Amino acid sequence: MAFRLSFSLLSLILLCLANTSESFREPKVQAFLHPIYKDKATKLYSLPLAVGTAFSRDFVIDFNGAAPLLLNCATAVKSTSYHSIRCDSTRCKFANPNTSCPKNITNNKPTCRKYVSTSLSARPVNARLLRDTLDLSYTPEGVFVMDTGKISTLTLTCTDDATALKPIPKAFGGYIGFGNNHLSIPSQLVPMYKLPPKMSLCLPSTEGMESYPGGLWIGGGPFYYLPYLKDVSKIFASTPLIGNNKGEYLIDVKSIEIGGKTIPILHGPTKICTLAPYTVLQSSIYKALVTAFVGSVKMAKAPTAKPFSACFHSDGGRGVPVIDLVMSGGAKWMIHGSNSLVKVSKDVVCLGFVDGDVNPKNPILIGGFQMEDNLVQFDLKASKFSFSSSLLLHNTSCSIARLFGM
Repeated sequence: MAFRLSFSLLSLILLCLANTSESFREPKVQAFLHPIYKDKATKLYSLPLAVGTAFSRDFVIDFNGAAPLLLNCATAVKSTSYHSIRCDSTRCKFANPNTSCPKNITNNKPTCRKYVSTSLSARPVNARLLRDTLDLSYTPEGVFVMDTGKISTLTLTCTDDATALKPIPKAFGGYIGFGNNHLSIPSQLVPMYKLPPKMSLCLPSTEGMESYPGGLWIGGGPFYYLPYLKDVSKIFASTPLIGNNKGEYLIDVKSIEIGGKTIPILHGPTKICTLAPYTVLQSSIYKALVTAFVGSVKMAKAPTAKPFSACFHSDGGRGVPVIDLVMSGGAKWMIHGSNSLVKVSKDVVCLGFVDGDVNPKNPILIGGFQMEDNLVQFDLKASKFSFSSSLLLHNTSCSIARLFGM
């Protein structure tokens, strides 16, 4: 059995090597596959990006944000490849700016501006539109990442508003939004490289830049996470995406099942948000979940640790029930112990869900911790959300060492 596994793995690698080196031509982009890191201090997920010629920084992932990439304008203009987008230009009109250009100006037309929403700011940000380059990693077949990225000139945004930039921790250079709109980075790259209009996330559970990263996929599969030899999309379960005019990613969770008990859900769409470190539940849902979990778990209770209200001693082993999110259409997103229990000390773990008060905007807000080591995909053409559940069950994870192609 071990020989068969090793032979299959070697065959897959050799096949990919043959494909990437064929005729010494630069291989076609199957999908962009860029590393995602989890910051130790803030627990935020970020992408390391080289923007223009000015700087390389980590950018916070704002999954529902409308700004394709929001920079500080004072930094953005230092790039020698920076180009402002002028009012009344074709690109400005395509961006659908919220403010009209001043009339009767023939020379030195002002810069195109647009108000963009972000998840870190209570009000829309008055942003300038610009053109500059991004260097993104890509894969030709779902296994290798090429050792030289694709440099693409894209429409980005910057702001002079210090208040809008203040929520961004100092460790980061700005934020990158992936809201479902025509200015997002995926929306710009898909037609440019003739890719399927799909975006996938595999958030890492390991922390720090020295660890193996997760991955952002723009484009289609296959998705290989060795040593698991199959395309991970073959184990996907799916449910419809719910559209809204804000470009947010919403799904319909009908109920939660745990230990044979069903927890009904209040009416309202479930939002997916990587900025929330843990899943946030409306108070009545949260209390019902905690009660059902405590009644099913086979560990001794421990003193609570904020922001959690149910903690346990882990030194006696883990008899942890699976939490099933039951979706519209019947698909179940299975949350196992690695995504339900947060280690808060050497021998104590806590149920990693948070009370979101009585009247939150969304009854369920799925946070980053519950998504770690799960491959999730957003098919924007089919309006479908797909998920693998935990990759750990298949002896792999989001944090793997990617081989580099030439």
